[in-house]
Amino acid sequence: MAAWPRGVKGGPVQKLFDFDVVIESHDDGYRTRVVASPAGEAHADFTLPFSDEGLENLVLKVVGSIGRARRQVRRIETQERQLLEDFGGQLFEAAFSGPVGECLERSRMTAESKEAGLRIRLRLPGTLANVPWEYLYDAQHGFLGLDPETALVRHLELPAPVRPFPISPPLRILAMISAPSDTVGLEVEQEWDRLNDTLGGLTRRGLVTVDRLESGNLAALQRPLRLTEYHVLHFIGHGGYDEDAQDGALALEGADGKTRLVTGRDLGMMIRNRRRSLRLVVLNACEGARSAQDDPFGGVAQALVHQGIPAVIAMQFEISDTAAITFSQSFYQAIADGLPVDVATVEARRAMFAEGNEIEWATPVLYLRATDGRVFIRGRGSAAERQAKEEAARQAQLEAARQAQLEAARQAQLEAARQAQEEAERQAQLETARQAQLEAARQAQLEADWQAQEQAERQARLEAERQAKEQAERQARREAERLAQEEAARRARREAERRAQREAERQAQLEAERQAQLEVERQAKLKAEPQARVPVPTASPIVLAVPLLILAVNLRTATIFISRPSALLIFGSAVLGCVVTAAECRPRRILGWTVSLELIFAWFLLYAIYQLNPWHLHRLGHYLPVLGTLAAIGAIFSASLWIWTLARSTRGRRDVHPLLPAFLGCMALGFGVAAIAYIGEHYANLTALHDNSGKVFAIASVLFFLALLVDLLSPFLALARRLQGRYANRPPTTPTMR
Repeated sequence: MAAWPRGVKGGPVQKLFDFDVVIESHDDGYRTRVVASPAGEAHADFTLPFSDEGLENLVLKVVGSIGRARRQVRRIETQERQLLEDFGGQLFEAAFSGPVGECLERSRMTAESKEAGLRIRLRLPGTLANVPWEYLYDAQHGFLGLDPETALVRHLELPAPVRPFPISPPLRILAMISAPSDTVGLEVEQEWDRLNDTLGGLTRRGLVTVDRLESGNLAALQRPLRLTEYHVLHFIGHGGYDEDAQDGALALEGADGKTRLVTGRDLGMMIRNRRRSLRLVVLNACEGARSAQDDPFGGVAQALVHQGIPAVIAMQFEISDTAAITFSQSFYQAIADGLPVDVATVEARRAMFAEGNEIEWATPVLYLRATDGRVFIRGRGSAAERQAKEEAARQAQLEAARQAQLEAARQAQLEAARQAQEEAERQAQLETARQAQLEAARQAQLEADWQAQEQAERQARLEAERQAKEQAERQARREAERLAQEEAARRARREAERRAQREAERQAQLEAERQAQLEVERQAKLKAEPQARVPVPTASPIVLAVPLLILAVNLRTATIFISRPSALLIFGSAVLGCVVTAAECRPRRILGWTVSLELIFAWFLLYAIYQLNPWHLHRLGHYLPVLGTLAAIGAIFSASLWIWTLARSTRGRRDVHPLLPAFLGCMALGFGVAAIAYIGEHYANLTALHDNSGKVFAIASVLFFLALLVDLLSPFLALARRLQGRYANRPPTTPTMR
């Protein structure tokens, strides 16, 4: 347990109780152990609620949101904020489940009862060091890293104790800016100006001084650290993590000005000195907090802590300029005010969040060895400072006396209130007894009234029953009279209906005889009249013969695609056939032939377009059997027209020629068989159909040849009728005598 410092502006602050959590591997998962807390010890086993890939995706989304912050997109989308809440909530429910979560809640209650907070110190295995634990989210308290009553730090247990280093203002910061010539994206002067602007207010108040190294190489650190007691090393530059070497490094400047990778171990050896005044290192570099899974000291920050630095702040993600400025200004202000490092880190994160950095506030990671978070203490000040402290102590005594007087008055008020409450309770008991007596009298009166009302209701019920009986008898008599009248009327109505039915039957018989006579006369008239000839088309069947012949030959050879000249010939014939069929329809009035030929020519038009392959239509064949679908559509249309023509023939319509049903039947069968063949050719997994597709193509070809023959009979029949009429109208010739 450690106390927060007093004397910070705003009055004394609360205490912090340590809540030490050790997470270690156990069986196939992990075990969380609470080794020290205000509520005792506890443990629970858990498994991570996400995979390595899920964690990597989360990191990529966080980095993407930081990129938008660099482009002045100040507000993160709700879904990204919700993503972090879901991630932190799942992580909290897994690691702080069961007894551990209950122990945490009891510790919070204990701390609140003593007007204190909690310092949650996480000791993590190497496999979990790269998990962003700073996003831990409790549904009741929100993000733990932003809770003003909770300090979340990563604690590295080392045998050497850490004692606070006494300092007197100002806080001395040594800035190291590394910009190797073979790296991009870092302007040295701009970075130095930005750091000075960030700490300018603290510098002018004498709370902070900032010195800059002449160069960003490792050797430049030696002399300044030997001559001056610096308290903080602030590094600005590039950093990274080598996946192959499983170690983190900083990109410093070499002798030639190019990049020299320096590990945390090497940097730690250079910044250690006898006086050990350097108590804090801030690494404003990417991935400075990452470590190897099998080595907890594999990262730069962890290695510096292992080398004896009491506190190291590193960035676990890339951080934007605005977020880095906000963090530095708020953090150093809190350090200069005397706050512990962990509390100052919480204040800096809250300042980042308040400035709109809803994602980046968790980027800074604090590695701490000090048990109470204090790496600095104020040294012995001047006489004025001692006098101010004495005055503050005297004022505190006066305030304590005033508080004691107020407490005595408050106790007297409480006693008076207690006596008043007892008197009120006695009066309430008396009032309750009186009310009970009144309630008993009221109940007795109600009982008497109820009995009187019940007697009256019984009398009324008897009277009502008598009147109802009389009314029922009267209604029964009326109902009997009504039924008798209805029966008489029903008998009269039946007699009238019977007579009307007989008359209707007689009239129907007479009408049937008349219709039969008319039908006999019509049949006789039809037999007497010469049989009218049904007109048939002449030109359009001849045009249709061309695409029919090409299709039949193509099916006979069992090939799916035809040559481009054949496709063009079918296309031209289909267009010509549509025009010729429309021209023949008007004078001859052959509706059945016209509809059938127009639909078949339209089908050949679609078939030719697909074969010509405009707009790369053949690509559709990779997804579905296009020709099989076209053939199936042709079969459906032909079968529908065949049924329609048969229906017109059976109804006695004389505009349907016998050749038309035969032609449509052959076309429907041909299209149907061709559809089966095309589908079998397209789907090779239909083994039986695919192996016999050649035979099915041959059957379709025969059916289309039959349709072609029936189609050509139509113009030949029309020609024969025309010749027959011409010879019938020619006058007979008589031989001449010489």
